[in-house]
Amino acid sequence: MKKNLISLSGISLLLSLISSILFEFEILPSILPSGFFALFSSIILFFKLNRSKKIFISLLTSLGLIFYLIAYFLDPSIDLSKMITANQFLISLLISVHFLRLISLSNLKEQETLPVGKKAFFKTYLGLHLFGSVINLSVVLLIADNLYKKAKLTKEQLIVLTRAFSTDAYWSPFFVAFAAATTYAHGSDIHYVLSLGLFLAILSFLYTYLELKYKQSYSLSNFVGYPISMQTIWLPFILLVFVSLTHYFFENIKVIVLISFYCILLVFVFLSFKFNIKKSIKKIVCHSKNKLPSMHSELILFLVAGLFGSAVSNMLLVNNINLPFSTFDGITASIILGVIILVSFLGIHPIISISILGHWMNTMPINQTLMGVMFLLSWGISVGTSPISGLNLTLQARYEVTIKQLFSINLLYALFSYIVSSLCLILLYYFLNA
Repeated sequence: MKKNLISLSGISLLLSLISSILFEFEILPSILPSGFFALFSSIILFFKLNRSKKIFISLLTSLGLIFYLIAYFLDPSIDLSKMITANQFLISLLISVHFLRLISLSNLKEQETLPVGKKAFFKTYLGLHLFGSVINLSVVLLIADNLYKKAKLTKEQLIVLTRAFSTDAYWSPFFVAFAAATTYAHGSDIHYVLSLGLFLAILSFLYTYLELKYKQSYSLSNFVGYPISMQTIWLPFILLVFVSLTHYFFENIKVIVLISFYCILLVFVFLSFKFNIKKSIKKIVCHSKNKLPSMHSELILFLVAGLFGSAVSNMLLVNNINLPFSTFDGITASIILGVIILVSFLGIHPIISISILGHWMNTMPINQTLMGVMFLLSWGISVGTSPISGLNLTLQARYEVTIKQLFSINLLYALFSYIVSSLCLILLYYFLNA
């Protein structure tokens, strides 16, 4: 593919991000321009996908368009703009977080000697978890690359890489899972969502520590880590403060848009202090042209998932097909959680499940906070434990890791996570309805 076209797709993604922010701040009258920019970029980048992904995306798109056509024939009043805008704010977050690499990954450097032991485990796990909460998958690959240069990844290292990163989905506002949850459970109480997510992330950390310490097949004393300096994790805290304060004073602005706005603003301000305004703009444009197109897989998946999810929802609605439950309580939430996790083991990405269920469940009065937490937990457990999740497929492709390895080290952890998460959902429901 011509380099000019790829660069154009990157600029189009930048414009998509800016358009969505301007719409939420009521400067633009419609979200459609943002959706069209993302669609234009996706059409160009579609040809960068491998053959299997092209087939999957083509099938999902075709089914989505057919479902929309049928639904429109039955009810011409349905909102067709959702075809390209259903997941637009989620895509905007994905784009904005990508820019944070301009000011953060430069702080991570290769180390000649790697630390060993319990202290190395703590620093590696916590550093990866906190830094990954903002930078996402990039930090996993950077650490794994440096570990892999020294030796083949051990079971203990794989456990830390998968769990420290995937549990970010439980609570991090800068994680795509949070964007997906708040997109569909838009009435969630963020304080409950964050508090419960942090609790479960801490519980997962303690489970992992005790497993590595006491299970005979693992060795914590011989753990080879890659600790991230605590000086490099200032970024999540600054962003959290800005987003929290702004949301406190302007409750009507979506949290997901505030995160996108502050991500790009912080990058611009930081670069302007380091260089100058002109050079900062140049670096942002250059990053858009050369780096943003690398997120083509996630971009296209989320765009098509929005199309397919809203299409299925419209089909269900126009045919008066109701949810298979009359009340949404803790037990129901735990059952749905289990279904999403199980289908993720069959290769269905959580974003597809969440897109379908989110549209469908919002057709009835429902506890938005409970639904939001359920979506976050389903994403975190699925990404960390499914051997064919995007994270684990990446580890298999780059580091000589087998599906059997990933399945064996995370099976009991998946069961533990599901049981604890189900109990939390049940308790949350009773607490919210007390």
